[in-house]
Amino acid sequence: MMKILQKTATLLSFLLFFFFIADSAVAEGLKELKPTKTSQHRSVFTLPVYLVLPEGYSFVKTESGCVDKTKRVSFEASVIRLPYSDLQKEFNEENLKKASMGLKMKNEFIWNGSSAMLMKIFQKTASKMVGKWTLIVDRGEECWLINGIYPAQDQKRGEDVLAAIKSAYWENSENQSSMGIPLGSVDVHGTPLKLAALLEGTVVYTKDGILPTRKEDGSLFVVSSLSGTLVAVDKQHEYAKERFQMVEKGEKIKIISDKEVTIDGLSGFEIIGYAAGEQKKLIYQMMLFDSMNSHVMVGIARSGIQELENISLFHDTAGTFKRAR
Repeated sequence: MMKILQKTATLLSFLLFFFFIADSAVAEGLKELKPTKTSQHRSVFTLPVYLVLPEGYSFVKTESGCVDKTKRVSFEASVIRLPYSDLQKEFNEENLKKASMGLKMKNEFIWNGSSAMLMKIFQKTASKMVGKWTLIVDRGEECWLINGIYPAQDQKRGEDVLAAIKSAYWENSENQSSMGIPLGSVDVHGTPLKLAALLEGTVVYTKDGILPTRKEDGSLFVVSSLSGTLVAVDKQHEYAKERFQMVEKGEKIKIISDKEVTIDGLSGFEIIGYAAGEQKKLIYQMMLFDSMNSHVMVGIARSGIQELENISLFHDTAGTFKRAR
């Protein structure tokens, strides 16, 4: 699918102090941290951020970072096209609670010359509790989001993840350009959709905030942008249909609805169909075009389970799309 968030001795002692404080929400003062790059630092992400990965793990590369599937520990990184000041407001206890997450700690620093906040978050799933150490770094008009994920009940793995996050190092002279991130957003407030993943170029929502979702209908909704994709007006419809057929690779999708739409002043096409693989799936796509970019919203769900509700959910959510301004 067009495809959820991934130092010095002084820094170690300082942050371990906060690790054992439960439910702390605000830092007492803004501290300046200056990590040093060592021979143990590794390039883990597509972002120019380096980590010292914990010993005793067998990490394999993923699209957004790395994972040890056996120990259920992973690191992910992505870019968010929002200024740091906006994320400071968004990442609060109330908003995270709406996404079935608990904020256990939040502290802010000047980290390697950039404003940053470090959060300890717990997320309850159907069968277990997942722990996250989340670092958000100010990069001007955008931010870096780095997540370390582990089984919440395993304190040792949590400590290992925290140590790796604390080792985060980047060169301030590195290219800070946008990395194919969405150039717009949708409003999911009041809907069953919850943020599940922030990957490079993609924002993924599911009904339980987990990827892959554990909901019976298997539904997910994806927002992405194809930067620098200039499509002639007379070719846009055909291009949208071609992209629609690529949603489920290797499966032919039967189109049942194909309409021209206008959202946020942009023209485009809303296409709905079914992919008949091992299990029949509902496929929804809305593609909008501006002078230099294509904006794509895709919804997928199992057919026959809350089918009409999901079509309405995908349609209504796509209809809230707003370009980043």
